[in-house]
Parts: sequence; structure tokens; C-alpha cells
Amino acid sequence: MEDDKQRRLAIATFRFGLIAEFVTGVRLGYGDRERLIQEKINRTYDIPFSKERARVARSTIEGWISSYKKAGFRLEGLEPKSRSDKGEARSISASLKLAIKELKKEEPEIKVPAIITRLRHKKMIGTDEKLNPSTIYRYLAAEELLFPNNEDAKDKRRFEASHPNEIWQSDVMHGPYVQVDGRGAKKSYLIAVIDDHSRFVVHAQFYLAETLTNFLDCLRQSILARGLPQKLYIDNGACFKTLHLEQVAAQLGIGIQHSRPYTPQGRGKIERWFKTVRDHFLGSQTQERKEKLDLLNHHFSQWLDEYNNKVHSTTKQTPYDRFRQGLECVRTAPPGLLDYFRQIEFRRVKKDRTIRLHGVMYEAPVGLIDRQVELRYHFEDLSQVEIFFQNKSYGKAQVVNPHVNAKIGRNWGSEASSKKPEADSSLAGLPASTPPSSGQLFEQKFGGES
Repeated sequence: MEDDKQRRLAIATFRFGLIAEFVTGVRLGYGDRERLIQEKINRTYDIPFSKERARVARSTIEGWISSYKKAGFRLEGLEPKSRSDKGEARSISASLKLAIKELKKEEPEIKVPAIITRLRHKKMIGTDEKLNPSTIYRYLAAEELLFPNNEDAKDKRRFEASHPNEIWQSDVMHGPYVQVDGRGAKKSYLIAVIDDHSRFVVHAQFYLAETLTNFLDCLRQSILARGLPQKLYIDNGACFKTLHLEQVAAQLGIGIQHSRPYTPQGRGKIERWFKTVRDHFLGSQTQERKEKLDLLNHHFSQWLDEYNNKVHSTTKQTPYDRFRQGLECVRTAPPGLLDYFRQIEFRRVKKDRTIRLHGVMYEAPVGLIDRQVELRYHFEDLSQVEIFFQNKSYGKAQVVNPHVNAKIGRNWGSEASSKKPEADSSLAGLPASTPPSSGQLFEQKFGGES
């Protein structure tokens, strides 16, 4: 503390020496004042605690004069100001900070260059977007994440989110066998999303498979019903560790945190709820006669409604009432939510303006020849593939019909095939995008600290 005071005093003293002629009561004409400032900004100085001699800008000198006068002509007005966010990375948005922290927790040994690569891979930062490595280093240092902690020092205390939709926990439970037409009995799986703060089960449903498609369906219904979470806490199962899920979360501004392998303690709330399902719902079901999946989900929905409106033994409130108390914190689902759940692939448009996706050949607009475009689509319906370039939509891609093409010929001439079109002129007049790109979403929603 004493050293810091000495440092601040030395800096203030230097600054006063530089502005003394302007603040000690001597009247200077405009010409004299201007000549004096010019002399000062053209010189170099040994600035305290600086490694090299340096010049001082006019705006800096004027700022020091103003600060000294505002402080009542006291030296304290020239001391360097302490930043209220000292140690924080000011150029990193809240969503990026969360993503960086989660990457470091998942892989404690990961280095900063690899973190930047992962963020680009997840489309959380654009291909040409600059992210200074030193900024990430400062953020990791402030969060004490630069070096991995000893495994024996893990903090395993119980935790609880401070408000609804801050953290959603999600997991999969093996369910009963159900009757499937033409296939006999088939095992079901319960996929559930629970709000960490209120214990409110946002959505839960039995499916016939533990797949990413089914998990995304459950997540989409959860968001439609209760808005967007800040963070999704899930395990390391195959349906949770996918690029598609990371892209969906990135576009919606949802952070993802994976629990450490073989440590289910972090998902304690949803694990305890699964036990309640086994004991109080499945335990009451008649297993001799297997139900169809729709009927099982119908009965389960009724039971779930009762659960959400029953007083919880820990919170002493019903999950529904506790969730409703913090509705001001909830972000509503964006319009066109289903579009945010599309997969994203990149392809370069060939000279014959075709692109291939999952074995299907599509036609792109003439102006996109030789461009790398972004394709957004639902795997279940490859007839609805939307083309994006430079964050703009160019509509649905048309499946190539070679028989029609043979009759009408090419609709672009030899000049177009030999000359690469300019981005602005050749793409003019094509429709604008909806929804926005993931990078734009983050800037709109998470430009600063929440």
C-alpha cells in the first residue's frame, strides 16, 4: 500500500511540473500559451515508472490542467485514477467471458491460442474478428484460471443459481419400455430440463432414443415455454458434445458448461429429481401392460404439473411460485426460434453455381459463384436449405434438376464464368438475412456485463 502511494505521488508530481506554468496564477496571452504548449508536446520526458522516454500529447496536458483545477488546485487531482474494473478484460463481452471460463474449466491445460480457435469454431467470434490474446490472459489471471488447480482442491460445496433461468440443468434418464406399432416393445428415455434456482421442471418428455435431435426438441420446447437461460449445465454424453449444439447455443446467447466426467455431484438437483420420478411416477405405473409413448407422456405431463405446484422440501416454496418471483430476469424466446436450431455448414459455390450437401446438389444465385457460403438447414428436411453470405440471406437453395438444365442451358454467360464478380455489385438486390448471424446476436444481447 505504501509503495502504491509513493508511485501515485511521484506521477502526480511529474504531471504538476509539466503544467505548472498554466495553473500557478501567471497570466499568459494566447500566443504565449500556445507557444509554451508546443514546446512541451515536442519534447520527450522520463515519465515515472515508464521504461522509455516519451512525448505527452496536447489533449493529455489539457486534461491534467482541468483535473488539477477541478480538484481545487490540489496535487491529488493529478494522481492516476484507479480503474473500477481493474483486472477485468474490458473488450470481452459477457458471453465471451462465460465461454472462455467454461473452456478453461473443461480443459484446464488449454492455451490461449487454442481458446481463440475454439471460439471461432463455435462461431462465437467471426472469422475476421480480432481478439487480443493478452486480453484473454488478463481475464484468465483475474479469474485465477491461468493455471489448473490441484484435483484435491476442487470446491465441491453445494450451490444454487441466484435467479430463474441463470442455470438450467439437463440430463437423460432411462425410462420404461413402451409399445411401438410394428416393432413390439422399445425402451424409452426421459429428457428433462430443470431450473437450478427454483427446481422448476421447465420441460420433460419421454423419447424413443437418446439422440441430439430429441435433446434439441426438448430444449426448444423449454425455451418456447420459459424463455432463454444464461447457462446450460449438461454432462459429457454423446448427444451433448456436438458442434451443432454449440452452434445453436452460440446463436441464442446461451453458455454451455459440461460437468466433469464421473462427477455427477454438480448435477445433483436433476439427479435427485430423477429419483423422485422413479419412486413416485414410474413406481405407480403398471408395467405388466406397456403403454404407447404418447399415452405415457400424457400421464407424465399430468404428474409433472402436480410436482411443479407442490411445496419443495428445500426451498419451502412450490417450484412454480419460486420461478415466477424472478420473471424480470427472464429473456423471452426470439421470433422464429426454430430457425436458430438449424445446422450450419460451409460450402464453396462451383463455377456451374452448384453446391453439394449430404449427397444432394443445389443451385446457388449467379452472384455467389466462387464464394464460400453458409448453409443453414434442418437435417430432417433437406428441401429447405437457406444460403447466407456475409451475414445476408439469399433465400432457399433449389435442388438441381439436370433434365431441366439440359433444356434451358446455362443462365450465366462465358464472361461470368471467366470473371469473378464483385461482392457489392453482383449481390445487389438479393434479400437481407433473418435471423442475424451469431456474431451480431452476441453484440446485440451481450455487449456488456449483465
